[in-house]
Amino acid sequence: METVSVVEARRMLSELLGRVAYARERVVVERKGKPMAALVSIEDLRRLEALEPDRGKIRARRKAALALADASRERIRIERNGQALPDSAELLTVLREERVREYDDMR
Repeated sequence: METVSVVEARRMLSELLGRVAYARERVVVERKGKPMAALVSIEDLRRLEALEPDRGKIRARRKAALALADASRERIRIERNGQALPDSAELLTVLREERVREYDDMR
């Protein structure tokens, strides 16, 4: 895979497009030594897009998982006679503090 600067890409754009389209080459365009973009064939682009997950489906699955978690939390709260579960972050902090005290006692 060839790497060219932005200046070179401007100067050689027509040639680079031909190599990408017909010779199936891939070209990385960089600015100040940092890769910024790539020139790829339409076939490569289509393959990449086919691999990309549908963001709407992912978002829907996440929302469904959150709704399920909320329903579970509510069911547990009801089973505990209205007493909410402790906050997991607070519970982890307490457990860590207890463990630190245990280690300090061992010294």
